[in-house]
Amino acid sequence: MISLKPIIVMLSDKPVWFEGLWFRRVDGAAAYAQVRPEALPLPAAWVVRSADKGEPIGERLDRDVPEFDVVIAIENARSHVPGDTDEQLLKYRQAVYRLLRGEQGAPDTRPIEWRGGHVIEYTDGDLYWADRYSFEGLFNNYLSDQTPFDQLIRTGGALL
Repeated sequence: MISLKPIIVMLSDKPVWFEGLWFRRVDGAAAYAQVRPEALPLPAAWVVRSADKGEPIGERLDRDVPEFDVVIAIENARSHVPGDTDEQLLKYRQAVYRLLRGEQGAPDTRPIEWRGGHVIEYTDGDLYWADRYSFEGLFNNYLSDQTPFDQLIRTGGALL
């Protein structure tokens, strides 16, 4: 139950140290669900929630471990050098890893951890890969503290 919007923001701008074309589009799950590969400017990336693992640790306090995939789409173009597509994918995966690993996914959370990755789809024209990340945070349903006591208000009859 922690927002992934900060993750999208972290990936949106091209890092100064990255050489080459950065993602033309970085978006969330709703945009990923509407992907039409033939109309997509590549490379692109999406941040998609894959799980929320919750655990109660108090009366009104819970631990949340959101897991999310960063789906990377690149062109799968045939070249004269074997392994070019894999090298290009690896370059983007390493850049995303470098941007996310160890950062906080939201205020007051533990650092982001990498959980592994897998291919989603290889076609003649594009390649989709997902790397899974997670972080841990706490959320609560405690009531805010009342205003401090500063006076006594009598409501009733006179004291004898």
